[in-house]
Amino acid sequence: MRPFNPTLLIATLLLMGCATSVSSAPMVSKPAPIPTEHMPQPAMLIYSDTAGWRHEEGIAGGNVALMEIAGDKGLGYFTTQHSEIFNAETLSRFDLIVFNSATGDSLSADQKAAFEAWLADDGAVILIHGSIDASQSDWSFYQDEMVGPHFISHPMAPQFQAADIVVLNTGHPVMAGLPDRFSATDEWYSFDGVPDDRFVTLAGLDETTYDPRNTVYGVEDLRMGDQPEDHAIIWARCLPDGGRVVASALGHTIESFKATEHRQLLSNAIDWTRRAGEDAVGCE
Repeated sequence: MRPFNPTLLIATLLLMGCATSVSSAPMVSKPAPIPTEHMPQPAMLIYSDTAGWRHEEGIAGGNVALMEIAGDKGLGYFTTQHSEIFNAETLSRFDLIVFNSATGDSLSADQKAAFEAWLADDGAVILIHGSIDASQSDWSFYQDEMVGPHFISHPMAPQFQAADIVVLNTGHPVMAGLPDRFSATDEWYSFDGVPDDRFVTLAGLDETTYDPRNTVYGVEDLRMGDQPEDHAIIWARCLPDGGRVVASALGHTIESFKATEHRQLLSNAIDWTRRAGEDAVGCE
Protein backbone atom coordinates (compact mmCIF):
# COMPACT_ATOMS: atom_id res chain seq x y z
CA MET A 1 0.00 0.00 0.00
CA ARG A 2 1.26 3.47 -0.91
CA PRO A 3 1.88 5.90 1.98
CA PHE A 4 -0.67 8.67 2.52
CA ASN A 5 0.21 11.80 0.52
CA PRO A 6 -1.54 14.91 1.89
CA THR A 7 -0.21 17.08 -0.93
CA LEU A 8 -1.89 14.87 -3.53
CA LEU A 9 -5.17 14.96 -1.60
CA ILE A 10 -5.16 18.77 -1.40
CA ALA A 11 -4.39 19.06 -5.12
CA THR A 12 -7.23 16.69 -5.98
CA LEU A 13 -9.72 18.66 -3.87
CA LEU A 14 -8.61 21.92 -5.49
CA LEU A 15 -9.09 20.46 -8.96
CA MET A 16 -12.57 19.23 -8.01
CA GLY A 17 -13.46 22.67 -6.75
CA CYS A 18 -12.23 24.29 -9.98
CA ALA A 19 -14.22 21.86 -12.11
CA THR A 20 -17.36 22.57 -10.12
CA SER A 21 -16.99 26.33 -10.38
CA VAL A 22 -16.42 26.18 -14.18
CA SER A 23 -19.37 23.93 -14.90
CA SER A 24 -21.73 26.06 -12.83
CA ALA A 25 -20.68 29.36 -14.42
CA PRO A 26 -23.56 31.08 -16.24
CA MET A 27 -23.40 31.45 -20.03
CA VAL A 28 -22.72 35.06 -21.02
CA SER A 29 -23.83 36.28 -24.45
CA LYS A 30 -21.26 38.18 -26.47
CA PRO A 31 -21.86 41.78 -27.53
CA ALA A 32 -22.09 42.41 -31.25
CA PRO A 33 -18.79 43.54 -32.79
CA ILE A 34 -19.02 47.16 -33.82
CA PRO A 35 -17.14 48.43 -36.90
CA THR A 36 -15.36 51.72 -36.38
CA GLU A 37 -17.37 54.83 -37.13
CA HIS A 38 -14.58 55.80 -39.53
CA MET A 39 -15.05 52.71 -41.75
CA PRO A 40 -15.29 53.96 -45.34
CA GLN A 41 -18.61 53.63 -47.10
CA PRO A 42 -19.83 51.67 -48.97
CA ALA A 43 -18.47 48.69 -47.05
CA MET A 44 -18.12 44.91 -47.19
CA LEU A 45 -18.55 42.45 -44.30
CA ILE A 46 -16.29 39.38 -44.49
CA TYR A 47 -17.70 36.64 -42.25
CA SER A 48 -15.85 33.41 -41.47
CA ASP A 49 -17.33 31.76 -38.37
CA THR A 50 -17.16 27.97 -38.54
CA ALA A 51 -19.47 25.64 -36.66
CA GLY A 52 -18.33 22.96 -39.12
CA TRP A 53 -14.98 22.31 -40.79
CA ARG A 54 -12.59 25.28 -40.68
CA HIS A 55 -10.52 26.02 -43.79
CA GLU A 56 -7.88 27.94 -41.87
CA GLU A 57 -5.53 28.73 -44.76
CA GLY A 58 -8.27 29.50 -47.25
CA ILE A 59 -10.00 31.85 -44.83
CA ALA A 60 -6.76 33.71 -44.16
CA GLY A 61 -5.92 33.96 -47.86
CA GLY A 62 -9.45 34.99 -48.74
CA ASN A 63 -9.59 37.68 -46.09
CA VAL A 64 -6.36 39.25 -47.34
CA ALA A 65 -7.40 39.07 -51.01
CA LEU A 66 -10.84 40.54 -50.31
CA MET A 67 -9.41 43.37 -48.22
CA GLU A 68 -6.90 44.22 -50.93
CA ILE A 69 -9.55 44.19 -53.65
CA ALA A 70 -11.87 46.31 -51.50
CA GLY A 71 -9.07 48.78 -50.86
CA ASP A 72 -8.43 49.10 -54.59
CA LYS A 73 -12.12 49.89 -55.10
CA GLY A 74 -12.27 52.39 -52.24
CA LEU A 75 -14.60 50.15 -50.21
CA GLY A 76 -14.58 49.80 -46.46
CA TYR A 77 -14.37 46.33 -44.96
CA PHE A 78 -14.74 44.51 -41.67
CA THR A 79 -13.70 40.92 -40.92
CA THR A 80 -15.20 38.88 -38.10
CA GLN A 81 -15.97 35.40 -36.83
CA HIS A 82 -18.68 36.65 -34.48
CA SER A 83 -22.26 35.87 -35.51
CA GLU A 84 -23.57 38.63 -33.23
CA ILE A 85 -22.82 41.07 -36.04
CA PHE A 86 -25.95 39.77 -37.80
CA ASN A 87 -28.42 42.29 -36.42
CA ALA A 88 -30.41 44.87 -38.34
CA GLU A 89 -28.53 47.90 -37.01
CA THR A 90 -25.03 46.65 -37.76
CA LEU A 91 -25.88 45.00 -41.09
CA SER A 92 -27.31 48.30 -42.30
CA ARG A 93 -23.73 49.59 -42.48
CA PHE A 94 -22.79 47.05 -45.17
CA ASP A 95 -23.60 46.83 -48.87
CA LEU A 96 -22.05 43.39 -49.35
CA ILE A 97 -21.53 40.29 -47.19
CA VAL A 98 -18.95 37.65 -48.10
CA PHE A 99 -19.28 34.25 -46.43
CA ASN A 100 -15.61 33.24 -46.60
CA SER A 101 -15.74 29.46 -46.01
CA ALA A 102 -18.18 30.00 -43.14
CA THR A 103 -19.45 26.52 -42.27
CA GLY A 104 -22.07 24.95 -40.06
CA ASP A 105 -25.16 26.38 -38.43
CA SER A 106 -23.50 29.38 -36.76
CA LEU A 107 -26.41 31.86 -36.75
CA SER A 108 -29.39 31.96 -34.41
CA ALA A 109 -32.94 32.20 -35.73
CA ASP A 110 -32.99 35.96 -35.07
CA GLN A 111 -29.64 36.44 -36.81
CA LYS A 112 -30.84 34.49 -39.86
CA ALA A 113 -33.98 36.62 -40.01
CA ALA A 114 -31.91 39.82 -39.81
CA PHE A 115 -29.73 38.62 -42.68
CA GLU A 116 -32.67 37.60 -44.87
CA ALA A 117 -34.34 40.99 -44.35
CA TRP A 118 -31.07 42.76 -45.19
CA LEU A 119 -30.63 40.67 -48.35
CA ALA A 120 -34.20 41.33 -49.51
CA ASP A 121 -33.42 45.05 -49.41
CA ASP A 122 -31.14 44.70 -52.48
CA GLY A 123 -28.33 43.13 -50.48
CA ALA A 124 -25.26 41.56 -52.11
CA VAL A 125 -23.72 38.22 -51.13
CA ILE A 126 -20.69 36.17 -52.23
CA LEU A 127 -20.33 32.58 -51.03
CA ILE A 128 -16.80 31.16 -51.11
CA HIS A 129 -15.75 27.48 -51.05
CA GLY A 130 -16.73 25.95 -47.67
CA SER A 131 -19.74 28.25 -47.53
CA ILE A 132 -21.41 25.99 -50.13
CA ASP A 133 -20.40 22.64 -48.57
CA ALA A 134 -23.97 21.76 -47.44
CA SER A 135 -23.07 22.16 -43.76
CA GLN A 136 -25.77 24.85 -43.50
CA SER A 137 -28.52 22.67 -44.95
CA ASP A 138 -30.65 23.14 -41.81
CA TRP A 139 -31.06 26.77 -42.90
CA SER A 140 -33.37 26.13 -45.83
CA PHE A 141 -33.26 29.68 -47.20
CA TYR A 142 -29.47 29.62 -47.35
CA GLN A 143 -29.17 26.17 -48.93
CA ASP A 144 -32.18 26.24 -51.25
CA GLU A 145 -32.37 29.89 -52.30
CA MET A 146 -28.72 30.99 -52.28
CA VAL A 147 -26.69 27.80 -52.86
CA GLY A 148 -28.94 25.35 -54.70
CA PRO A 149 -27.01 22.12 -55.41
CA HIS A 150 -25.92 20.01 -52.43
CA PHE A 151 -22.23 19.27 -51.93
CA ILE A 152 -21.29 15.58 -52.04
CA SER A 153 -17.50 15.35 -51.58
CA HIS A 154 -14.12 16.17 -53.10
CA PRO A 155 -11.05 14.17 -54.19
CA MET A 156 -8.54 13.14 -51.52
CA ALA A 157 -5.71 11.30 -53.27
CA PRO A 158 -4.55 13.83 -54.25
CA GLN A 159 -6.74 16.39 -52.52
CA PHE A 160 -5.48 19.37 -54.51
CA GLN A 161 -5.25 19.11 -58.29
CA ALA A 162 -4.84 21.37 -61.27
CA ALA A 163 -7.97 21.41 -63.44
CA ASP A 164 -9.41 23.46 -66.29
CA ILE A 165 -12.25 25.85 -65.55
CA VAL A 166 -14.40 26.60 -68.58
CA VAL A 167 -16.43 29.82 -68.72
CA LEU A 168 -20.00 28.92 -69.69
CA ASN A 169 -21.50 32.42 -69.78
CA THR A 170 -18.98 34.71 -71.42
CA GLY A 171 -21.38 37.66 -71.48
CA HIS A 172 -22.03 37.74 -67.75
CA PRO A 173 -20.31 40.60 -65.86
CA VAL A 174 -18.92 38.20 -63.24
CA MET A 175 -16.91 36.51 -66.01
CA ALA A 176 -15.65 39.75 -67.59
CA GLY A 177 -11.94 39.74 -68.41
CA LEU A 178 -11.49 36.03 -67.78
CA PRO A 179 -10.21 33.70 -70.50
CA ASP A 180 -12.71 31.20 -71.89
CA ARG A 181 -10.65 28.41 -70.29
CA PHE A 182 -8.01 28.62 -67.56
CA SER A 183 -6.24 26.27 -65.18
CA ALA A 184 -6.51 26.47 -61.39
CA THR A 185 -5.34 24.30 -58.51
CA ASP A 186 -7.83 23.72 -55.71
CA GLU A 187 -9.92 21.18 -53.80
CA TRP A 188 -12.63 20.44 -56.36
CA TYR A 189 -16.16 20.02 -55.05
CA SER A 190 -18.75 17.74 -56.61
CA PHE A 191 -22.49 18.26 -56.13
CA ASP A 192 -25.71 16.30 -56.45
CA GLY A 193 -26.53 18.16 -59.67
CA VAL A 194 -26.23 21.47 -61.47
CA PRO A 195 -28.00 24.67 -60.40
CA ASP A 196 -31.60 24.80 -61.59
CA ASP A 197 -33.01 27.48 -63.89
CA ARG A 198 -33.38 29.98 -61.05
CA PHE A 199 -29.60 30.33 -61.19
CA VAL A 200 -27.19 31.36 -63.94
CA THR A 201 -24.33 28.88 -64.31
CA LEU A 202 -21.15 30.84 -64.98
CA ALA A 203 -18.35 28.25 -65.15
CA GLY A 204 -17.80 24.51 -64.97
CA LEU A 205 -14.99 21.98 -64.61
CA ASP A 206 -13.51 19.91 -67.41
CA GLU A 207 -13.35 16.56 -65.62
CA THR A 208 -10.88 15.17 -68.19
CA THR A 209 -8.22 17.50 -66.76
CA TYR A 210 -8.21 16.06 -63.20
CA ASP A 211 -9.17 12.88 -61.33
CA PRO A 212 -12.68 13.31 -59.84
CA ARG A 213 -12.47 10.46 -57.34
CA ASN A 214 -12.17 10.08 -53.58
CA THR A 215 -10.39 6.80 -52.92
CA VAL A 216 -9.97 7.54 -49.18
CA TYR A 217 -13.51 7.75 -47.79
CA GLY A 218 -17.16 8.22 -48.69
CA VAL A 219 -18.32 8.48 -52.29
CA GLU A 220 -15.52 7.37 -54.60
CA ASP A 221 -16.87 8.30 -58.03
CA LEU A 222 -17.35 12.08 -58.05
CA ARG A 223 -17.84 12.48 -61.77
CA MET A 224 -20.77 14.70 -62.70
CA GLY A 225 -20.61 14.49 -66.50
CA ASP A 226 -18.56 14.57 -69.67
CA GLN A 227 -19.07 18.29 -70.33
CA PRO A 228 -18.19 21.35 -68.21
CA GLU A 229 -21.93 22.16 -68.25
CA ASP A 230 -22.44 19.01 -66.17
CA HIS A 231 -20.10 20.11 -63.39
CA ALA A 232 -20.90 23.69 -62.37
CA ILE A 233 -18.31 25.35 -60.15
CA ILE A 234 -19.40 29.03 -60.20
CA TRP A 235 -22.96 30.33 -60.46
CA ALA A 236 -25.12 33.34 -59.61
CA ARG A 237 -28.69 34.31 -58.82
CA CYS A 238 -30.87 37.39 -58.67
CA LEU A 239 -33.38 36.70 -55.91
CA PRO A 240 -37.04 37.51 -56.64
CA ASP A 241 -37.44 39.61 -53.47
CA GLY A 242 -34.22 41.52 -54.07
CA GLY A 243 -30.57 40.76 -53.58
CA ARG A 244 -27.87 39.13 -55.68
CA VAL A 245 -25.73 36.10 -54.91
CA VAL A 246 -22.57 34.65 -56.44
CA ALA A 247 -21.46 31.17 -55.32
CA SER A 248 -17.97 29.87 -56.06
CA ALA A 249 -16.37 26.57 -55.03
CA LEU A 250 -12.86 28.00 -55.39
CA GLY A 251 -10.81 29.01 -52.35
CA HIS A 252 -9.48 26.21 -50.15
CA THR A 253 -5.85 27.37 -49.97
CA ILE A 254 -3.91 30.60 -49.57
CA GLU A 255 -2.34 30.03 -52.97
CA SER A 256 -5.73 29.85 -54.71
CA PHE A 257 -6.38 33.49 -53.78
CA LYS A 258 -3.10 34.59 -55.36
CA ALA A 259 -4.19 33.48 -58.84
CA THR A 260 -4.91 36.36 -61.22
CA GLU A 261 -8.10 34.73 -62.52
CA HIS A 262 -9.48 34.15 -59.03
CA ARG A 263 -8.86 37.75 -58.04
CA GLN A 264 -10.56 38.94 -61.23
CA LEU A 265 -13.53 36.72 -60.44
CA LEU A 266 -13.85 38.12 -56.91
CA SER A 267 -13.48 41.71 -58.15
CA ASN A 268 -16.21 41.16 -60.74
CA ALA A 269 -18.48 39.46 -58.21
CA ILE A 270 -18.13 42.39 -55.83
CA ASP A 271 -19.10 44.84 -58.58
CA TRP A 272 -21.99 42.78 -59.96
CA THR A 273 -23.64 41.89 -56.66
CA ARG A 274 -23.40 45.55 -55.63
CA ARG A 275 -24.89 46.68 -58.97
CA ALA A 276 -21.80 48.72 -59.76
CA GLY A 277 -22.37 48.15 -63.46
CA GLU A 278 -25.52 47.95 -65.58
CA ASP A 279 -28.26 47.03 -63.14
CA ALA A 280 -30.23 44.56 -65.26
CA VAL A 281 -27.34 42.66 -66.86
CA GLY A 282 -26.97 39.12 -65.58
CA CYS A 283 -30.46 38.77 -64.13
CA GLU A 284 -32.17 37.41 -67.22
